[in-house]
Amino acid sequence: MFEQTLFQRLLDPQPYRPTTRFDAARQMESVLGHLRELFNVRAGAVPTRPDYGLPDFNDLVSEFPTAVPVISRAIKQQIEMFEPRLKRVSVRHVPDPDRPLSLFFNISAEMVVPDGQERVAFETVLGADGSVNVR
Repeated sequence: MFEQTLFQRLLDPQPYRPTTRFDAARQMESVLGHLRELFNVRAGAVPTRPDYGLPDFNDLVSEFPTAVPVISRAIKQQIEMFEPRLKRVSVRHVPDPDRPLSLFFNISAEMVVPDGQERVAFETVLGADGSVNVR
């Protein structure tokens, strides 16, 4: 049942049919999709939840590299607040001297599954244009 968010289940063209078999791959895709949405929404853009989404990091450009921990913390806080299927979240900056206009972060966490938790990792790239890619 936690393989998809409520909104994803409502939009799914195939009606939800409860099964006894859990699909971890489907849940992982759902989590990835939600993180992509979450990270590409700017804080304040959702009237009912002004705390949903990442701040506009263009305001921090003059503060690099000291802004990197601020961005790491913001990513971690958003996951902890809005993605309940992930626990024990860790966000680590990975410098890439070949692409100085992009910021790379490794996210590791435990994904909640019916039998407990499963270790997962994501790569997140904040591009120079402000977009965020999660894979």
